[in-house]
Amino acid sequence: MTDTVQQLVAEVAEVTGAELPAVLDANSPALEVAEIPNANGESFYLIGLIGGKDVGKSALVNALVGDRISASSAYGPGTESAIAYVHQGQVNPVRALLEREAPGRHQIVVHNVLRLHRQVLLDLPDIDSVYGDHVELTRRMLRHMLFPVWVQSIEKYADQQPQRLLAAVAEGNDPANFLFCLNKCDQLWGEGAVAELRDDYAQRLARTLGRPAPPKVYLLSATRPDLFDFAALKEKLSQQKTAGAVKQSIELAGKQRDRSMLAWLESQRLPERVQRVRRLEAEAQELTTARLAAPLFERAVPGIVDDPAHRAAIVDEVMTARVARWPIVNVIHTLLSPLTALWRTNVGAAPSPEALVLARTEADGRTLSAAIQATFSLLQQTHPMAGNLYRQQKLWEAMPADAAASDLRRHLVAALDGQRAEAVRLIARRGVIAPIFRWLLTVGALLWFPLVQPVLEVVLRDTYVQTTRQALLLAVQLLGATYLLKSAGFLAIWFLFLWLILRWDTQRRVTRLLARWRATDGEDNALNLPAAVMAWVDELLDPIHVAGQREEALAQRTEQIRQELAPPTAA
Repeated sequence: MTDTVQQLVAEVAEVTGAELPAVLDANSPALEVAEIPNANGESFYLIGLIGGKDVGKSALVNALVGDRISASSAYGPGTESAIAYVHQGQVNPVRALLEREAPGRHQIVVHNVLRLHRQVLLDLPDIDSVYGDHVELTRRMLRHMLFPVWVQSIEKYADQQPQRLLAAVAEGNDPANFLFCLNKCDQLWGEGAVAELRDDYAQRLARTLGRPAPPKVYLLSATRPDLFDFAALKEKLSQQKTAGAVKQSIELAGKQRDRSMLAWLESQRLPERVQRVRRLEAEAQELTTARLAAPLFERAVPGIVDDPAHRAAIVDEVMTARVARWPIVNVIHTLLSPLTALWRTNVGAAPSPEALVLARTEADGRTLSAAIQATFSLLQQTHPMAGNLYRQQKLWEAMPADAAASDLRRHLVAALDGQRAEAVRLIARRGVIAPIFRWLLTVGALLWFPLVQPVLEVVLRDTYVQTTRQALLLAVQLLGATYLLKSAGFLAIWFLFLWLILRWDTQRRVTRLLARWRATDGEDNALNLPAAVMAWVDELLDPIHVAGQREEALAQRTEQIRQELAPPTAA
């Protein structure tokens, strides 16, 4: 789970701007690598003695090993290098580790004790040394040390610096993997004094580690191994841990690392941040609706939809598309174009969608950009969080506000263009039956009234002989100037009547479509001007929406991890 929690921590730090937890600091002494594999696919683990100057670490190492491998020093710089007690089969991987972490500052003592072939015992520089590189070396090696042995003397057990280092190491490793030793106990008189000092040290450790129960403390005298708990400690360290035990310790360390990162996550108070963002979201929605959307709904949108020139432009475009499929009527439409153009001149020239939108949104002497600046300036002043959320798009400044206003105009122009195209598609669409009626009412009328109807009238009314005579007479009449003028006049009236019917029907249907698209609850959001305004307002508030959703998701993931890391309750 460590990778999952670490990824969550990185995301939360990015959102909150907080520093990463100390356990993820590159200079942290918290455990990073618990086992180091060698060339044979096996692995070794580190046990290290951690303590301050003159607490008897080197003497304790010598006593545990049974040989003098580390020089004791009661004065001078103290232990300066990392001294490793290593089985001969692990020399190469251990040397590689030390060359990487302590180049030129390590020493390897080889043994051939088979039962310790996976265990490496380290003696490290003093953690309270006045030499900074000594302390840094110990901190680097602690990142690889699964089982640290904390050594303190009866004189220095209350020092604060070792306790601070212990707390830092415990953020990435479970204290169950630690051993605590109190050395030089032979300098105390009486079992009561030793027990009292041990209990006090154990209580201090419990407070440092945040544990309810004090840990076990081994009482030692490195110079008198026959006294106190030295035999028990040596027995514990003289047998390497099984692969299962090491794996369990690694799992404990991983869970402790997760708990440390979880504690940092909980310190960010994500649920409270979610509530603040939600309050900001609600107030921002209310503010932008009142100061931006409402004026647009009340003046700009009705002004655009009800603009006579705009309506006439749509009607003309649809009418042109419709009459293009009406024979002869399209000629009438062309002939009447000068009259319709004159009428449009009286109404007003049809503006382009861009010009119409610009004129209506910049009315009343106040620009849309100024309204956006004023709105988000107020929002930033009342909610400092808004300034952080809009750091990439500072809408209280002129250029971002101008860009936002242009974006609204693009939304509205796109809706108007869509309306014109949709009106043409819906009203002037092709069909199967409609062409038959169009041809009957145009070409059919052209043949029926001047030719077919008079001929049929003669045929149906008289006999065959009379019909022939009258047919010849009818032919003469049909070719006469008077009849042709009368027929032409009637047909002109007929086709003008058709054109007027088409014009009236087009205007009626366009008006109905515009009324539907004007409604705030219209179904065609892409063609609906109020919907375009609301979509634009939502885009302005996108940084707040996204922040709210992201922080809510982070809070839910944190709660899920908290539940997974919580210890199981007793049945």
